[in-house]
Amino acid sequence: MRILIGTVEIAGQIPILADAFRRMGHQVTTVIKERHAFFSDTHYDVDITEQALPWPDGRFGKDSPALKKVARRNLNRAAILARVSPLIARHDLFVFLWAGTSLTERNREFPILKRLGKNIVSFFCGSDVRHSSGYSQLFAPLISNRSVEDWHGIRDDFATEPLARPLRDMRMAELYADLILSVPNNSMLGVRPYQHFFVPVNLRDYQSSIPERDVPVVVHAPSDKGVKGTPKIVAALEQLRSEGVPFELRLLHGVPHQRVLSELSDADIAIDQLNLPLHGMFGLEGMASGCALATCNREDYEPFPQNRPIWHIDAVNLHSGLKRLLTDKQLRVGLAREGRKYVEQHHDHVQVARRVLDALKAVNLQYDHYPTFFGRSYKLEQGEVVPEYLKRMTASIVQRWGLPKDVDPNEMIRRGLMSAEALTSSRPVPRWSEEPIEPTIVAV
Repeated sequence: MRILIGTVEIAGQIPILADAFRRMGHQVTTVIKERHAFFSDTHYDVDITEQALPWPDGRFGKDSPALKKVARRNLNRAAILARVSPLIARHDLFVFLWAGTSLTERNREFPILKRLGKNIVSFFCGSDVRHSSGYSQLFAPLISNRSVEDWHGIRDDFATEPLARPLRDMRMAELYADLILSVPNNSMLGVRPYQHFFVPVNLRDYQSSIPERDVPVVVHAPSDKGVKGTPKIVAALEQLRSEGVPFELRLLHGVPHQRVLSELSDADIAIDQLNLPLHGMFGLEGMASGCALATCNREDYEPFPQNRPIWHIDAVNLHSGLKRLLTDKQLRVGLAREGRKYVEQHHDHVQVARRVLDALKAVNLQYDHYPTFFGRSYKLEQGEVVPEYLKRMTASIVQRWGLPKDVDPNEMIRRGLMSAEALTSSRPVPRWSEEPIEPTIVAV
């Protein structure tokens, strides 16, 4: 199979997935449109970043800034189109990380890919499809235990835009992709069933070493201090230090990825995040490196897979939870040993890639997740309006993929989430026969 993977770099996952598919015998082309600062040296087969597009500034002469901006945009589009057309012609499968960004602006090539009989796989990665309105409604019990400052830190990360932006990017994938991979805390706005996104890890890059120190080395490497809850984590650690609990903290922020991996290989504990109910890439790297992982680990919100070997911490138990982990060597070592096994079982990159291809070939795929929140419960915030074209897209997706048995499409229309135009009386909305793997939310 000829596979294209791109176009936004998220924690080095493009080359990891490419390596996995190549090991399975497929031809792979990596394409980059948005690089990651921590992976600036990563090689990609095709570069369509703006900096790589050839156009001379002098060409615009003394035109006004507004005209220069229009000219730049038009030339960029022309240059991208010249590079994209051959890529579309010679590939069978298109794997895109980060909804809304693909080979062209706003996924304009998706309808073309489908008309040509190409396959599309879309990975939802986080803020590409999250919005604070969904987060605040679905995760109300978690938020209620946080200070106003904590919530603003989270909200600012993925609520600087109107709802229409993440909703549109998600709906484009739900409408055109052959397969979607995500997790529940990314899919609060979703209406289409999807497979679980096991973040791929190339285990050859990680040396698992369990130091078994009496005084543990702790690594915390936040990509975003507000989202990860770094101020509270550091404050709790300093309080424990003042109480006489011995440990060494290595706080890393804005450092190259290889430095983080080096520190993890020599650490006893990795602390990931407080504000989202599942680990991120850093948490997996910690487990793969032989660290005991401490992070928010709410199986009532993120039930799949169950029994994760993770030490749960949140805003409520932060002090007591960290104290137990820092002072119980046997607990740390046990978690570290099980953590490496967990990554090998669920996140090995070849296994993740094989799972994608198996799902594409399945005749009657049993999905990992059947989203219910948006259809059952989501409400628009005051002053927020879903554009009509997005209402129609939502209706088209619902007409194709269905709804939970207890969700009334007319109620979604009354809430301003969906249009009646794309629903037809001759084709009743399908209903999911399987119970969705969704959590029963319980307050802390």
